[in-house]
Parts: sequence; C-alpha cells; structure tokens
Amino acid sequence: MGNFVRHLWDYRNFLVAFLTPLLLLPLPLIVNTSEAKCGFVVILMTLYWCTECIPLAVTSLLPIILFPILGIMRSEQVCLQYMGDANILGAGGLIVAIAVEYWNLHKRLALSILVLLGVNPALLMVGFMSITAFLSMWISSMASTAMMLPIVHSVLEHLRESEFEAEERELQKKKDSQTKHSTEDTVEEQNPEGCFSAEQRRVKHNQKYYTLSKGMSLCVCYSASIGGTATLTGSISNLILKGQMEKLFPGNGDVINYTSWFIFSFPNMVLMLAVSWLWLQFLYIGFNVKKTFGCRKVSHSEREVYAVMKSEYRKLGRMSFAEWCVLVIFLLLVLLWFTREPGFSTGWASLLFNQERMFITDTTVSIFVCLLFFIIPSEIECSCWRSGSLDISGRRKWKAPPTLLHWELVQRKLPWNIMLLLGGAFALARGCEVSGLSLWLGKTLELLKNIPPVGLSFLLCFVIAMLTEICNNAVISTIFLPVLASMASAVGLHPLYIMLPTTISASLAFMLPVATPPNAITFSYANLKIIEMVKPGFVLNLLGILCTNFAVHTWGTAIFQLKEIPPWANVTTTLTHSKFPAITP
Repeated sequence: MGNFVRHLWDYRNFLVAFLTPLLLLPLPLIVNTSEAKCGFVVILMTLYWCTECIPLAVTSLLPIILFPILGIMRSEQVCLQYMGDANILGAGGLIVAIAVEYWNLHKRLALSILVLLGVNPALLMVGFMSITAFLSMWISSMASTAMMLPIVHSVLEHLRESEFEAEERELQKKKDSQTKHSTEDTVEEQNPEGCFSAEQRRVKHNQKYYTLSKGMSLCVCYSASIGGTATLTGSISNLILKGQMEKLFPGNGDVINYTSWFIFSFPNMVLMLAVSWLWLQFLYIGFNVKKTFGCRKVSHSEREVYAVMKSEYRKLGRMSFAEWCVLVIFLLLVLLWFTREPGFSTGWASLLFNQERMFITDTTVSIFVCLLFFIIPSEIECSCWRSGSLDISGRRKWKAPPTLLHWELVQRKLPWNIMLLLGGAFALARGCEVSGLSLWLGKTLELLKNIPPVGLSFLLCFVIAMLTEICNNAVISTIFLPVLASMASAVGLHPLYIMLPTTISASLAFMLPVATPPNAITFSYANLKIIEMVKPGFVLNLLGILCTNFAVHTWGTAIFQLKEIPPWANVTTTLTHSKFPAITP
C-alpha cells in the first residue's frame, strides 16, 4: 500500500493534468452558457497554476486553445492579448534590468551605500533594506535578493569574528591587569575549566549573531517584495493591473501610468519599509534608541568590518565608460517616464504627439531606451594607436567595440515565461469580460455592498495577501482583478478603490518560502525554519495591509479621485450598467 501511494504521488502531475479537465467537463456540457464555458477555463487554469502540474507559462497558453473551441473568442482576438502595451512595457523594464546587472551597477550602488551608513547593526539593517528595495524597483526582486544575501552574510561574518576577537582581547587584558602584581607562584595555569568557559562565550556569541543573521536575511527578502510595489514595472501584478484597466476600462484616460503609480506607491513603500524595519529591529536586535541613534564610541571590530567593506568597494575600481552610459540611460528613462504625463502639468508627450489621441505611452519610452543599449558602444578609445592592432604586414586592424548589450545576452537572460504569463492573464481577463462571467460574479457579490467600504477594502486585501502565500501573485491578480472590477461597479465604488490596494497586497507575501522567489532564496540560504518565517511574516502582512489602506484613504484618494465614480467606470462592457447607488468611501 505504501509503495502504491508513493508511486501515485510521483505521478501526481500527470493525474492532475489529465483528470482535472475530465472532472470539470460536466460544467460546460450541462450548463450550456458562455459564463459556464468561461468558468470551466478559469477553474482549470487556476488548478493548473496552483498545482503547477505543467509549467505556469504553458498553462498561460490554454486560452488560445480553449476560447476558440468553446466559442468564447476568436483565435486572432485571443492571440492579440499576448502582445499588448503592458506586456511590452514589462519586457522593456526587464531589458533595462539586464543592462544594470550586466555592468555590475547594482553592486557598486549597494557597497557605496553600506560604506556611507557604517556597520552599526540597526543602521546596517536600514542600509540593507533601502538598497534591496531600491534595486527591486528596477530589477527583479529575485536578482536583488540573490545579490544582497552574500553581502549581508559576508559583512556579518566579519563583524562576528572581529567582535569576538576584540572581546577576548579585552578579557585577556583584564586578566593580565589582575595578575600583574602577583608572584609567579600565585599565577594559576590555564585549566580545562577555563577553556570550557571560552567555548561557552563563543557559543553565546555565535547564537547572538545567528539571531542577527536571521533578522538581516529576512529584512532583505521582505524589502525586495516591498520595493517591487513602488514602480509600475517592479512587480508583475502591477503590470497586470495596468493591462486590466486598459482592457476593462478603455476610456480611462491613462489613469494608471508610470508617474501616477509612483506618486502613490513610492510613499507607501517608504512607509512599509519604515514599519517593517521597526518590527524587525524590535524582534531581532532590540529597540534601544540611545544605542541605535545616539553618539557612541565605534568598537574595534566595527572599524575592521568597515575597512573590509571599503576594500571591497575599492576593488570595483573607477566607473567605466559603459557603467556611466548605463547610468545616464537609466536616469533618462526615469526622467522621460515621469515627465511624459506628470498629471500636475502638461507633459512632453501631450505637447508633441498626443494632441488628438494617445500615441505615446510608457511602453514607447521603454523600448526607445532599450534601443540605445544596442547602439551605444561599451567603450571609447582615446588613442588612435590603441583602437586597433597590427597584422603581420604592419597594417592596422580596426576592431569596433561591442555595444552595451548584445542580443545573445538578452535572449539568454530575459524571462520569457513572464511575457507568456502576462499574456495569459490578459487573455483570461478578456474572456471573462466577453463571456459575461465577470459581470455575473460581480452581481453575485452585490451583497458585499452592506459592508462599509473601509472594511471591504481591508477584508479583500487580507484575503488576497493570504492566497498569495500559497499561489503566485500573478495568478491571484489575473483571477481576482476582473471580478473585483465588476464588483466595484455592482456596489457603486470607484474601481481603483478596490483594485489598487488588492494589487499591492498581492505582493505582500512574507510568511511562507513558496510564496515568492526572494522568500525561497532566503529560506534556503539562511537555513531558516518555517516558523522563523511565519511569525514575523504574518505581522508584516497585517502591517503592510494597514499601510496600503492608509495610503489609499489619504493621498491615494486625492491622486485618483476615489470619492467620485468617473464616467469611464460604467463602460467596462456594453453589458455593464450599474443600477446600484454610489457609496462614497
């Protein structure tokens, strides 16, 4: 029996892949409506995504097969969803991240900030969290975590050894001063008990740094997830929200763009980082204001570790021409994104191109900047003599320098599965809209209008955050955002009042190793136990939800005008005509 169960478990992916559609088949056959047919696809893809019986990206291709077969959408309509504006925007952000990582610009930034902050454990945690969050705004959270964890453990290891040696030296000095005036006969020899005492001190010292190492490791993976919420390209769920808004509310006037998202989310990210730091500081270091912020004498061990960090920074050398180019292009990208449609004034896109229609979007800017990486050379030789070499005949061989990026590198490092996952998300959302399933679910949830809007927002955020612990945030956003859009229309709320906080909550997965790639990397690298991640993570989930809802009900309401239901919110489809009274949040 045991062998049979073991073999059955080994073949679980095949069983789920074959049996799930067979068990769900009565739904579209018996309830022969477009809503039921689309529900069959949604449930099937959800189960495939949650169990990962086949790769996530492959599951994302199912709408191309099932929607035309079930008569929900034509094949060409489905395929168009896989290369929308938000998909290409995500690809552009990923290519910029590849350039930053390839030329090691992220490591230079990390070490320079650490050298600036010093090695006080409390401030060191601030440094690690701020660096990781900032990097996760532009590169993948997995890459920023994988880069920062070795730096964290290297710094702590140097600090641990140096501090123990300094303490032993101080202890030895005290012993020498006590025996300084003693005669040779009174000086006792080192006995085994003294050696055991030294071992006890080392064990206690190592235990202290083991606890500190856990806190520092967790602060890196948590801040990686938090940092991704600050920019539109920082998290896949952010891009899914933008794509859903374009598909469900085509006349929204580009309400979610890079600038509006950053103005709302960046202060929220800073708030969440500060609250997370206070919690982790209290949990793993202890909150001593005088010791943390007051003036104190820097210990010998801290000076040694600081010297090691400065040495590592010096090893990077001076910034190369390629690094300067990547930095300038990156700053140009951010500048163009912020000034395209800043909201408080007319942007350059409206002045030059978008007078009649919206021709230029954030995607246009990102692809333009990506093009520069394949045009600008990675080095410039100042001397004509050094720009080439001599062949056998004595004639000069000229060799052009490589560009900042080459396609083989991009093709190897670009996560194409994310592109398919985004496309599958948008195709599934479009199918739910066309079939009327989103509208049906929204009206089914109409009873929720009896819950106060503030309570409804918090409840939905909590549910999304808990589901994200066991399922990919892209999957959760894909399934729930169209439903939440219809529900907002049904209960008379601004769509973003519900969709915005739940999208950010989909990135707040701090409890389980399987929740996010940063969690998994940290869990393995720091040799953590499940409970060591669950205990601080659950509190951080609640704190993150509170911070996000606070942001939505303060500056978020002012930025997106959440107290008023805009005209475009009533035109998700021709079927959507809300007859319910508006509720002011």
